[in-house]
Amino acid sequence: MTTLSKSQQSVTTFVSRILGDGGISSSNQYHVEFSDPLSKDGVVRPLTAHLDFHYGVHLNTGGDSDSVTKVVMLANEVQIPGVSMTAQDVRGVYKGINMKPAMAKVYNELDMSFILDVNSMPFRMFKGWQDFIVGDQVTDIRDGSASAQTHVQRFYDDYTMNIKITKLEKQWPGQYDVVIPPEIEHWAPWSITLHKAYPYMVSSIPYSSGSSQVVKLSVGMYYERSYFVDPDKESGKVSKRVDQDALKK
Repeated sequence: MTTLSKSQQSVTTFVSRILGDGGISSSNQYHVEFSDPLSKDGVVRPLTAHLDFHYGVHLNTGGDSDSVTKVVMLANEVQIPGVSMTAQDVRGVYKGINMKPAMAKVYNELDMSFILDVNSMPFRMFKGWQDFIVGDQVTDIRDGSASAQTHVQRFYDDYTMNIKITKLEKQWPGQYDVVIPPEIEHWAPWSITLHKAYPYMVSSIPYSSGSSQVVKLSVGMYYERSYFVDPDKESGKVSKRVDQDALKK
């Protein structure tokens, strides 16, 4: 019969170990980033120019008219997409035993929810993003031009964008050799990067004549793959601190 020592059975020991490592994770601490709107050679991407000219969405992160930071601030719910494995039955290797070796990874879609401001900036961004994908010419549609009846699909690399979801925590783990400056409020233990994402679904926006409520928008994103990023392994540094001012830029 297996026995446990007092230290293993103690609730006090359990609580002290969990709190010593930073405590329990909170669900309302996160940050979302969209990839740099500039291409590799520094030229503004067509998607960035399209959103700016037709929808008033400025992706110049950190600028005075920065829109993507406002969209990120209005992110109400963000999910870390799940991953499932496909398998294939293999029989006869051992008598009476069926094996299911893994064959491939299947990434679930990303679901996001946004609160709309008076300018409906999240709706502008994702609606304009979808219109860009199928080649909708906003000016032609508005003017009733015949060219509005035709669509030219954009190239895949032109309308996809990386999305990075960073998990933030207020508690700081027991790293006694790191001095925490007072302006640091959060630390980032890990993040997930979704490679080449685009919005495949933008939900309906219901309005009613009843009591006023917050207007929300749901967005579904397709992407190629996701990968885990540990800031310590990525940068080689001990500290995982996140400056609040840097998140607002």
